Amino acid sequence: MKVFLFISSVSLFLGTWALPSQSDVPEDEERIVGGNTTTIEHFPYIAQLYRASSFWCGSCIISPIWVLTAGHCTYQQSIHNVTLRVGASETNQTARTPITLARIYIHPLYNATTVDYDISILRLNKSLTFGRRVAAIALPPANVVLPAGTIATIAGWGSLAYLGNAPTQLQTVTVPIITNQECARRYAGSNETWVFDRNLCAGYDQGGKDACNGDSGGPLTVRGVLYGLVSSGTGCADPRYPGTYTNVSSVRSYIKSVTGL
Repeated sequence: MKVFLFISSVSLFLGTWALPSQSDVPEDEERIVGGNTTTIEHFPYIAQLYRASSFWCGSCIISPIWVLTAGHCTYQQSIHNVTLRVGASETNQTARTPITLARIYIHPLYNATTVDYDISILRLNKSLTFGRRVAAIALPPANVVLPAGTIATIAGWGSLAYLGNAPTQLQTVTVPIITNQECARRYAGSNETWVFDRNLCAGYDQGGKDACNGDSGGPLTVRGVLYGLVSSGTGCADPRYPGTYTNVSSVRSYIKSVTGL
């Protein structure tokens, strides 16, 4: 996970996951490494998730009352311990009013060991007011497979390097999608990360750009559509290990069953 969780052992077999068939693609924890500073106006759908009074994860607004994040960001947490902040480029903008939750829907098949089905849906107590700094991100259709080489955008307030310092200002970077087959091959000997068909993977062969600790739950988008949530990986921006993300398209039916969207 790219939040404060790293998996301890690997069980990666070719039969563990299977890719769906290729299809047309619509256009367009906890870290950003190798990216650039940006502002919330460019990413009005990203929200900050706090546990108690500490920034913990990113999250993604999908409607005035529904927000997505990684399952491990809310695992074993109650609605009384988790709040959101929206419309802010910086994590130290404490004047932003905390947004409370009515309910947390962590995926019923979420596995805390393998981090499979790593998605949590948050129902807000009050509807958000949309504007230039707060807006929803579009969801993809079900069972879309992004072609290898597709350039995706990630954003968050995560660490600028593995075990490094976190910025206060929102960061962004672009990374290319790689196939799940290639991702699984790279992780076969890592002893830390699993790859399932609920994942998608992204990163450069030379490393250097990635999400990192603190970016978990934040968005991976392609042409304005939310295809991934920052989930897990080994290290940050390591050329051997791409970042892994919850594949939003693969859990689309669960999102619809909870939110109606």
